[in-house]
This record gives sequence, C-alpha cells and structure tokens, in this order.
Amino acid sequence: MPHKKQLQSNLDNRIIGTAARRILGCLRVFCLLTATGICSAQVQLPAVNLGETNFEDAFGGPGWLLQEFPEAYVASELKDSNGKTIPGGNRVTTYSTTTHVAFVSKKRVLGGWLSGEILQPLVDLDVQLADGSSSRVRGLADMIVGAGLQWAPKRIGNGVFVHRVIFDVDLPTGKYSDRRPVNIGNHFVAVNPYYALTYERKKLEISTRLHYLWNSANNDPFVEFGIRNMQPGQAFHVNYATSYELWKNVRLGFNGYWLQQLTDHQINGSDVRNSSERTVGLGPGIQLGGGTIWFRLNGYIETDVRNRPSGIMVTFRISKVIPAKQSQP
Repeated sequence: MPHKKQLQSNLDNRIIGTAARRILGCLRVFCLLTATGICSAQVQLPAVNLGETNFEDAFGGPGWLLQEFPEAYVASELKDSNGKTIPGGNRVTTYSTTTHVAFVSKKRVLGGWLSGEILQPLVDLDVQLADGSSSRVRGLADMIVGAGLQWAPKRIGNGVFVHRVIFDVDLPTGKYSDRRPVNIGNHFVAVNPYYALTYERKKLEISTRLHYLWNSANNDPFVEFGIRNMQPGQAFHVNYATSYELWKNVRLGFNGYWLQQLTDHQINGSDVRNSSERTVGLGPGIQLGGGTIWFRLNGYIETDVRNRPSGIMVTFRISKVIPAKQSQP
C-alpha cells in the first residue's frame, strides 16, 4: 500500500464531529416544537461522527493533514419515540465547514504511532417552526481534540488489515447562551473514543468504525425550560463502508451509519422515559484524487429515526497531505 495513500486515508477520515451533526446535538429547541406528551425532554445527544468517515478509514502513516470539510444538512421532519412524524412544518437547515488538523508521529507505543488531532467547526444554523417563528445563529461550534495510536498495515491472507484507536473529547468552547433556545455549542464535555479498522483485498475494501459516547451535564440550560440541569444519555454508534477501485485513484462505494442511545436522558438527575434516540443513514459515495490532494463526496438519507430530526446530509472533503520526511541513512 503506497505510503501517501495510507497517510491521507488515516488523517482524512479521523473527523469525529463535523458541524452538521454537531448542530443536531445542539437542537434543544426540539421539545419546543412538540406537544409535551410527545416529546418528554429538553435534551438531545451532542453531535457525533455519523457518516463523516467511510472509505479506507483506518489506513495511516506519519505526517500532517490539513483539511476543510464543507457540509449541508436539511431536516424537514421530527420523529417521536415511536418513529412517527410529529405534525407541523418544522425545518432545520445547516451549512457548515470544519477545519481539521491532524498529526501522526514516528513515536511508537504498543507497536502503534502516537497521533493527535484538532477540529474546529464554523456553523450557520437556521430553524423554522410550524407556528411561523424562526431562529438563526452563526459562529464557532465546540472544538474537538483527540489522541491515540495508529498501527501500520499488516498482511492477513490475501489482503491487508489496518486499525486505529483514538480518544476524542468535545470541549465546551462553542457559541452558547442560556437565553437562546437554539445553540451551536453544547455547553458540556462529551467523551467519544473509537476503534477503526479496514480490510482491503485487491480493489475491494471494507471499513468500519465503532464509537462509544459519554456526556457530562449542562448546568446552565435554556432558562425557559425551568430546569436546573440536563444530561444527555450514553450511546453507541458505528460507521460502515465498502468501496471498489473503478480506475486508478477513483473509488465508488456505499456507506452508512447507525446510532442507538443506550441510557435515558436525565433532567435534574432523574431519567426521562422514552427519550432514547436512534437513526440510520444510508447512501453512495465517491473518492477521487492522487498524490497529496484528495476529494470525497458522500450523501445519506436517514431512516428508522427516533426522538430526533430526520433528513438528508451531503458532505464534501478536501484534503492536503504533508508526509513526514524520511530519515537519512
């Protein structure tokens, strides 16, 4: 496997929380859109990596990556705990771009290279409600920092296996106000480690990434909720993808994601029943590029949604790789 390709794929695909998904996690206005009997909590999961990483996810090697990640997300439906559409013409539109800087060192621990990353989203969020009211906010979302280990590719059978583990943390640095029902920042810490793996044989590859999400409490929620604090539940989510190299530096494939909340949200320290979120996204993707410049375009349609907005997401990634200099003999 060429060194440049390994480096680019690893760093390029280590985006944990790009802005469109981040905004869905900040939509605590969700419960203001619905009847009390349908939506029982003013809490939503923070944004996580749902579909932002896909093809050849786990490949990597020493060097730098500079990346810009434009996204668009449109949701015209809200789903209740039974997966039914909540009445009313509510609409959420998000345009965003995330700057991603990542580094894989030559220092080895447990056989893997020490790695780190920083991501900073910039967001434009527009929420329009069925009653005719609307809210719009622009600015920086929460910063993400992470560290972990990237292992070199290993031949297994007739193919190549590679894997990586990263411990990512969302910091409460984004734009937030307890006087505003719609926010870009979460105002709490989210811990979201993951394990990524890829198996590639000839022109076909299969990748997946397994995450676990834990959230701290927000002790300054929107004042009109009339509550002291709220804490999103814990969740498991996974990305999966497969692609085929049609021509040199051109891959076409299918990708998806699945999120399932495992514990209930809490308000004032008490569990909120029937508040667990779920979503599944499916769609095609294409990967183009060569050398040190790469482009990816992926689309997803959401289905089987519970207790969150349901819509369509399109992501576009532009990546510039700076490989580490080779040691002199």
